[in-house]
Formats: sequence, C-alpha cells, structure tokens
Amino acid sequence: MIDWDLWHTLLAVFRHGTYLSASRALQVDPTTIGRKIKALERQLGYKLFVRENDRLYPTSQCEDLLPNIEAAAEALRGIDDEAAKGDQGTIWRDVRITAPPFLVLHLLAPHLGDLIQNLRVNAELIGTADKRLLSRREVDIALRIEDDPNEDMATTSLVRATRVGEIHYGIYYANDIDPETVPWAGIVERTRRTTGADAQNKVAGADGIRYRVNRFEELCQLAVGGSAKAMLPKLVAGRDERLTSDGETVLRQSLWMFYHRQDEDTGYLVAMRERIAKLVQEMLKG
Repeated sequence: MIDWDLWHTLLAVFRHGTYLSASRALQVDPTTIGRKIKALERQLGYKLFVRENDRLYPTSQCEDLLPNIEAAAEALRGIDDEAAKGDQGTIWRDVRITAPPFLVLHLLAPHLGDLIQNLRVNAELIGTADKRLLSRREVDIALRIEDDPNEDMATTSLVRATRVGEIHYGIYYANDIDPETVPWAGIVERTRRTTGADAQNKVAGADGIRYRVNRFEELCQLAVGGSAKAMLPKLVAGRDERLTSDGETVLRQSLWMFYHRQDEDTGYLVAMRERIAKLVQEMLKG
C-alpha cells in the first residue's frame, strides 16, 4: 500500500506547479518534495510530471490518477472538519482567476472573500484578457467576453466553456451635463472582438468618437468629468451616482467561463466556478 503522504505530495505539486511552491504549502524542503515524487514514481512504475518552461505538468498517467486522489483528499478534509483539527497538514491550493480588468475591479475583487470562503485556497486575480494564460495552464478559471467561444480559443477536449451571463451597456454622462453638448468617447478598438467597436461607432453616428482610452475606468472618468458621453458597462457606470443614463441597454455581450477539462470534477474548483457563476447572475441583472 502506498503511503498517503506521497499522494498528498503529488496533489501539492500538481496544484502549485513547482517543487518550491509545493514545499511552501506543505512547509517542507523542496528536496523532500522531489524525493517523495521520485519514490512514488518508483512504486507506480511510470513518470508523474514533465517540466516545461519551469513548471511541472502531469503526464497522462498522472492525470488518470488525479480524480480519485482528489476525492480521497476531499473526504479526509471532511474528517478534519468534523474533528475540528484545523488546517494542520491540509493543502492550501493556489487558485488563479483571470478576467478583463473591469470585471476584476468591479465584480471579483469586491466579493473575493465570499468566493473563497471555507475552500482553503490562496486566490490570485489577474486583470487581463490574455487567453494564453489559460492555454498554458497558468490560470485555473478565465472569464472572457466572447461573441463565439469557439473563435480564437476553441472549446477543445482540453478546455471547457460555459456561458454564465451577459454584460449590458448603456450611454452615460455627467449629471449636470447636456449630452448634446459634449463629444463621444470610447474604448480603443480591438482586432478580434468587433461587436463592442461596432456598437460604440453606431451610437456615436456621424459625430464619431473624439476621445479613446484603453480601459473602462478611464472612460468612466471622462464621463464623470463632463468631458464626454460614452457607452459603458452598467456594472461600472450604473452604480456611480455622478453619472446619468436613460436606462436603455444599447449592447449585450456574452460572458463565458473557461476552465480545464481535467478540473471538471475537482471539488474546490467546482465550488469556485459555481460561486462565480452565481455572483455573475446576481451582479449583472438587467
């Protein structure tokens, strides 16, 4: 019978990606982590991890083991909870979530405590729309605004995509401003996703867009300062009492959650994805 400590170490390496990070989580020396993985490989008769760009990735044989090991770990954590033994000997996993910066700032960050409650995770929020982080397994969950999830980042056998909601946009301007007297401002146009650019050009009409910025936060401040009117996500501008809108929705964009196939049944990641989906539904109504 293989010692549970070796399986415990395997999970830590899988979740943290390096011997060093796993050693910090388990509070042992990195050489001890390496020695235990090699001992487990000898007992199993095959290699468990391969190294790529300074990160360790599970082999296909290792991936086949992970669901059962994770299930056993979840069961043991439940015993720990019942026995009130605290966190001693428990793996604290790193969870990396990436989303466009305005979603990190206005959606995820204000509610991070609720998202990770009782999950024993160290959470990292990365404000970027860079899809390569997910394909390189540098993040666990990615929120993306997509017209079609099969475009660019396809839903493959390795990646899953679930539609979790819609981003609604309206026209906003400062409370004391006549919108007819100020020009339009907008986001710098992207090359991939065109619906947002098409919509802001349509609302601006013949007047065109005079000012452009990279992020919705700067666009919001242009409107607050009375310099311009703009098409803004209601999540960003709808809660700002300094701005006025007629309430009309001028654009809806689908919000998708991407994650790795091998994490489909991983307990704490399932819980995290469910909590994020619920948060999106509550925060993006209307």
